[in-house]
Amino acid sequence: MLLNPINQIMSRLPVILSSLALAGVVILFVLLLGQRSTDRELRAMVLNERANVALNAGAAADAEALLSEVFSLNPETPGLWRRRAIARMMAGQNFEAITAAREHLQQNPNDTGMAALMGAAQILTKDLDGADQTLTAALQTAPLQRDLVQNLSELRRLQKRPADAAKLLDEYLAANPEDGFFQYKRAMADVAGDLPDSRRTEIKEAIASGNATGGVYVVAAAIDFRDGKADAAREKLEMANSRSTPQDLRTMLEDVFFRDHIQFNQPGAAATPSATPQL
Repeated sequence: MLLNPINQIMSRLPVILSSLALAGVVILFVLLLGQRSTDRELRAMVLNERANVALNAGAAADAEALLSEVFSLNPETPGLWRRRAIARMMAGQNFEAITAAREHLQQNPNDTGMAALMGAAQILTKDLDGADQTLTAALQTAPLQRDLVQNLSELRRLQKRPADAAKLLDEYLAANPEDGFFQYKRAMADVAGDLPDSRRTEIKEAIASGNATGGVYVVAAAIDFRDGKADAAREKLEMANSRSTPQDLRTMLEDVFFRDHIQFNQPGAAATPSATPQL
């Protein structure tokens, strides 16, 4: 005799309840794991923002410690290795910065900004060949990227190739003629090298026409100092001051090549170029 539907349900009730209980445990476990994962991601996000604040404040050691914790919580945090490379460079840990940059570039090979940073770190560790390879390859991907041009032009000056530095800067300035920082960089490439007559003529013509930039006046001052014309050089520096932002002019006057080639107390004196990069 067949059991009626109620009896059938009642006979299976223990199995049904056991199944529901097991399903509940599984759901709670999944929810717990999800909550823990969410908590980790949220904490990583908060720590990442704190690391950004530390970087902006120049607290490299604090930023590195925070980013290490971010990595332990969520290694896939966007830009993590980039920030670690920056923090390490700020702390003077250039070899460690290169390691962080390589880690990032393995996952993001087209990040030319990171390549520029890695090249700068390689310059600071005196690995000029490695820096040349890193920066040249990245520049082929992004020909006019500002930090790549800046770092590679600095490398060319350190390699005693000021003419090549000038070529790079000319290509950049052709597309960005109002960039005051690169105008001065172009002038410094002239200061570091032997000025051809054609370049001297260009500088004179720019000054005569009233179209000279602050950087052109700086290199004209360098020429006057080399020629023993200290008063004329100081006049041109005054003109540079009127045509440059305070930051640009300060950067010009602090540039090691400028200091090496313009001796205020020894007009016309020759000096030995420094090998310290300004990145």
